[in-house]
Amino acid sequence: MYILGIETTGPVGSVALYDPQTGQLSMKRMEEPMGHLRRLAEMAQELLTENGISPRELRAVAASVGPGSYTGIRIGVSTARAMAQALSIPAVAVGALDQFRLCCDGTRPVAVIFNARRGQVYGAVFDANGEDILKPGPYMLTEVLDRIREESVRPLFYGDGIDAGRELLTGFDLADKEERYPTAALTVRMAAEKLEAGEIVSYQELLPRYMRETEAEQKLRDGTLARLREAKMAKFRSR
Repeated sequence: MYILGIETTGPVGSVALYDPQTGQLSMKRMEEPMGHLRRLAEMAQELLTENGISPRELRAVAASVGPGSYTGIRIGVSTARAMAQALSIPAVAVGALDQFRLCCDGTRPVAVIFNARRGQVYGAVFDANGEDILKPGPYMLTEVLDRIREESVRPLFYGDGIDAGRELLTGFDLADKEERYPTAALTVRMAAEKLEAGEIVSYQELLPRYMRETEAEQKLRDGTLARLREAKMAKFRSR
């Protein structure tokens, strides 16, 4: 039985099909940034067709649930929920940062940083065996680097935060650009481990994990939306 994995948290989305028993893995990657907004379900169907797999042969659908692009997370999770519901199969929620534990090969630590703008990142640092040095969460990039220096480790960096924070990363080891970003290959392999451990959810329970409030939520909480609405009404009444 196969697992279908969806990754849309980063700059380029992807879909993967994995057979845990044989290790067979196939993946399709979007050609253009944010292309997952249009072709995600279509690509999943193409992947199944090209591999001669019926949707009924799927054991579970996995989604990278965040953190990352708010829009990408919503599209990826919604698509996975719809597939799991239609096929009456379980879903697997995979943390976008957590899946990089699979890059730990027992020889060196790994650091993951996703750009959250203004010097902020969604970050994590794992030791050579994939255990937490800095647990996944929202940080300033400087906080991540300070923790690395405190622990006297030399990790290999992954994530699109490398692009935004390159000046602060001088002297650190960076993953090749082709391997730097999250992919459905990581998502589906991590999902296989979680599935084996019984860590499944229903389609209703498959939910985004943003780690930070969206801009609209922040504006609602701090009263900005109310002030903007009042300003618009005042302008309308003055006409």
